[in-house]
Amino acid sequence: MAMSIDKHVSPTVAFPHDETANPKPNRRWFHWHEPGTTKEEKWLIFKLDFFILLFTCLTFFVKYLDQTNVTNAYVSGMKVDLNLNGNELNWFTTYFNIGIIVGGPFFTTAMTVVHPRYWLPACTMIWSFFVLFIYKAESARTNFYTQIGSWYRASEISRRSTLFMFSSVGGQMLSGYIQAGLYRNMDNHLGLAAWRWLFIFDFIIGIPVAVFGFFCCPNEPKSSKPWWMTEEERQMCIHRLAEEKRDADKASWNLAAVKRLLTSWQLYAFCLSWGFMELTCGVNLQRWMTLYVKSLKVDGHYKYSVEKINNLPTVVGCVELVWMVTSAFITDITQRRSIVILTLGSVQLFAYIIFEVWSNNEAFMMAAYYLCSAYGALAALISAWLNSSCHGDKQLRALTTSLMISIGYAVETPAQQYVFPVSEAPRFRRTHGYVFGIVWVVVMIVWLCIFLPMIERYFTKREQRIADDESHHSI
Repeated sequence: MAMSIDKHVSPTVAFPHDETANPKPNRRWFHWHEPGTTKEEKWLIFKLDFFILLFTCLTFFVKYLDQTNVTNAYVSGMKVDLNLNGNELNWFTTYFNIGIIVGGPFFTTAMTVVHPRYWLPACTMIWSFFVLFIYKAESARTNFYTQIGSWYRASEISRRSTLFMFSSVGGQMLSGYIQAGLYRNMDNHLGLAAWRWLFIFDFIIGIPVAVFGFFCCPNEPKSSKPWWMTEEERQMCIHRLAEEKRDADKASWNLAAVKRLLTSWQLYAFCLSWGFMELTCGVNLQRWMTLYVKSLKVDGHYKYSVEKINNLPTVVGCVELVWMVTSAFITDITQRRSIVILTLGSVQLFAYIIFEVWSNNEAFMMAAYYLCSAYGALAALISAWLNSSCHGDKQLRALTTSLMISIGYAVETPAQQYVFPVSEAPRFRRTHGYVFGIVWVVVMIVWLCIFLPMIERYFTKREQRIADDESHHSI
C-alpha cells in the first residue's frame, strides 16, 4: 500500500491506481491517460507535460533545428560563399557528432550528481552561443530521455518519448521553412547572406528556451519540490513510480555501483540496439532528399528554386509524425514493441531497396523518401523500452542512455562520412550506400524483434527467481 512505499508520504494523500479496490476499465486507443486516472492525477500529468516534456521537447527542437540548418545553409549559399567543393557537409555533421560522442556520457551521468534544473538549461545556453558564432565562419575550418524517464509511468513513456523525438523532426522541418523565408527576405540584409542570418535566428530561438528551463525544469521526484508542484503531487509522483518498482533513491557513485552497472544486461543490449539503428543511417533521410531535389535538372538548369529545395523535404517530418504517433499509441496499448518495430523496419527496408534499384520517376522516388520516414519512430520506442526496463535505477538509465547515444553517433558518423558522402549523392552508387543500409536494417530488425525480447525475458525471470528466493529466506 502507499504508506509502506515512502516514509515521508502524508497519510492524508489519496493515491490513484489502487487496482485491488477499483479495477481499471478497458483502455481506448485515443486515451492520453491510463483508465481510471483521477482528476487530481490528470492535473499532475498535465503539469509534468507542460513543464518537463515541453522543456525537453523545445531543447531537442533547438538542437535539431541548429544541426539541420547546416544542410539547408549548404544548399542556400554556404557552399558557394565558403567554396565547399568536396565532402565538407559530411564533415560539418561529423563535428556536431564528435561533441555528442565525447561529451554525451559525461554530461548525462552528471545529471545524477548535478541538479538537472541548472545543468540542462546551462547546456542549452552554451549550445546557443556556439551556434551563433557559426554565422561568422569564413571557411570550412572555422541530453533528455533520462529526465522523462524519471517522472512518467512505463505505460506513459512511449507517447512522451514520441513527442520528444518529434521535436527533433519539427526542428528539421522548420529549418527548411526558416531558411526559405530568410533567403527570400533577408539575403544580403545588413551585408549578411541569408545562410548567416539562419544561425543568428537559431540563437534568438535558443536563449528563451534556456531561460524557460532555468525557471521550470525540476530535479527528480525525491529531490526538492519545484515551485509549480504541491507536496501532495510530489508524493503522488513518488508513488506512481514506486508502483512499477522504479522507486529511485539518491545516486551514490562507488565501486559497487560501477560493478552493478557494468554487469547489467541493459547497458550492452541497448547500446547494441541503438548502434544497429544508427548504422542504417536513416537519420540522414531529409538530407538525402534535399540533395536529391537539388540534383534534379531540366535543360541543364535546376528544376526547383532554393525555396522549394528547402521546403519539399520538410514533408518527411509530417509523414514521420504520423508514424511516431501511431506506433507510440499502439505500443502503449498493446505493449508489443517487437511487432511495431518489425513493421517500421520493414517499411524502411522497402524504401532502401527502392533507393538501391532507383527510378527516374520523380513522384515515385519522392514517395519513397516520405515512406522511409518510418525510421524516425524507432528511436522513441527503443528509448521508452530502455526506460521501462531500468526500473528505478537512475544511474543505469543515465549511463545506458548516454552511452548508447554516443555509440550510435560513433558508428553512424564514419558511415555517413564514407558510405554516404555528399559527392556521391543522391544515389551513392560507387560507395554502395543503400546496400550498406539494407544490411543493417535487416540486422536491426532481427536484433530488436528476436534477440532483445529473448534477453529481456531471460533476465526478468532470473531477477524474479532471485527476488522470490530472498523473500522465502527472509520468511
